[in-house]
Amino acid sequence: MSGFRFARIFWIGAAAILVVAALVALVAVLRGDFSDTDGRILGTLAAALLAGSTLVAGLALVERGGRLLGWSAVAISGPAFAALVYAIWDFVFDGGGDDSWRWGWLGALALIAALIAATARLLARTPSLVQLAGVAGGLAAIAAAVSTAAIFSDSPGDTFGRIIGVLWIFTGLCFLLVPVLQRFTAAGHTPEEMRLLAELDGVELVATRSRTATIDPRLEPGERLLLRRRS
Repeated sequence: MSGFRFARIFWIGAAAILVVAALVALVAVLRGDFSDTDGRILGTLAAALLAGSTLVAGLALVERGGRLLGWSAVAISGPAFAALVYAIWDFVFDGGGDDSWRWGWLGALALIAALIAATARLLARTPSLVQLAGVAGGLAAIAAAVSTAAIFSDSPGDTFGRIIGVLWIFTGLCFLLVPVLQRFTAAGHTPEEMRLLAELDGVELVATRSRTATIDPRLEPGERLLLRRRS
């Protein structure tokens, strides 16, 4: 199944999740009582949306050639979602005294870090921005690891908290700079710039950034364009 189909399935699922979440909230409002079960259902739907986003981003990255990072995001999405859902149904609203909340945070942090790394890499188009996306992904992994260490520590202290804050700030900065600089780079190119790719009997195949000189062949998933000479 292609990444295009996976993306369609994800967006259909995301729409279904939002509809179900709205229905749960609507029932709670009309009933006049927001129960523990309502909270758990909404939390589970949010966890499914986060895990699904990470899964689809990973699969899209695999199709783009980033197999290591892509498959890592795919592998993380399942166990992290399970840990998050376990914490939601075992701890939330119960004031549980065990470590379920720690595992919930571990799952959430793993999903967030994987999603940041995969999405940043997908948004990067130039070698320099690919490096920046790698920095964003690396910082996200470090920030998630340090945050997890603080969560499982009995008394992390204020210094630990400051380090975590700094790491997540730099992670967010690098992540947001990728699409911003990507748009800035694209805007700096001359619209009529063309690059010759191939020529056959006087017919040229060129790459251009001009919106007025392009064609949209509406290819089906998996199809490619090619030139051939009739025999």
